[in-house]
Amino acid sequence: MTPQEVVRKAMEAFNQHDAETYASLYAANAVAHDPQYFEPLRGRESIRKDIEDFFLAFPDVQAKIISTIHSADSVAFEVEVSGTHKGPLVTPNGSIPATNRPMTMLGGRFIRVDSQWAITECNRYFDMAVIAQQLGLS
Repeated sequence: MTPQEVVRKAMEAFNQHDAETYASLYAANAVAHDPQYFEPLRGRESIRKDIEDFFLAFPDVQAKIISTIHSADSVAFEVEVSGTHKGPLVTPNGSIPATNRPMTMLGGRFIRVDSQWAITECNRYFDMAVIAQQLGLS
């Protein structure tokens, strides 16, 4: 397996809204950094819960990889994520009720895998202000 194959499997699980498979690609003690949170997500279960919440907020969400760069244990990729805000969006400050508005965001992710091909670290980058504007929150 390669880091690119891990990312491909993660994006397939994401697009199928399969939180269990998505989370299973992460190491038990994985860390995910996300601009939405003040502290990193720690552990596979936190990552699973985060993605489940996101699928509830955007039940039609889909992701498309635009470009990738990789090394022996890492992948960096640009991704476009689109969906309609149809459910509560969980944030560190509480939930935002559905706005029924579409959202498209461009972002980057940097993923590191271990020797067992489990994701140990994920750094997510995207513009929260653009999302808030699209959802009519700013």
